[in-house]
Amino acid sequence: MKRKIICLHILFLFIAPLPSFCQEDREVNQVLDNISSQYAECAAYYTITYHAMESANQTEATTAYAQLMETALYIAMLTASEGRSTEMASKVTIARVKMYIKKMKQETGNKNANISILINKYHFVCSEAMENPEKFIKRIKDESEKTNNSPTSR
Repeated sequence: MKRKIICLHILFLFIAPLPSFCQEDREVNQVLDNISSQYAECAAYYTITYHAMESANQTEATTAYAQLMETALYIAMLTASEGRSTEMASKVTIARVKMYIKKMKQETGNKNANISILINKYHFVCSEAMENPEKFIKRIKDESEKTNNSPTSR
């Protein structure tokens, strides 16, 4: 897991050569913002799954989901910081996670018994994001560039 975080830092440096943690006047990098949003969504998914596993007394799964939740949140915060102050990146990331948690709770009818709905929808995407961040980030970057270059985005 630590090796993957180091790889993310290196990849982050290639996407955004000068990360900004204290300047508000720089433009927000749209690709990094999209990546941040995806990781915030995964952090929300892992948060809900963590609580479901905790209520089911699944200690081993709870520990694993807690680590995934923290890592996804860290990456979301890191990628949200381009063009934002640390405080603003934190606010944006927390707001995104809360928004996604609310959406996911609605999808499950706010019942842990319906967690399979979330697993079916988010597990594979979030697993790719955590296990193969280079591939995941490249895909998001390619999708962002395709969207930004489409005739409807001009």
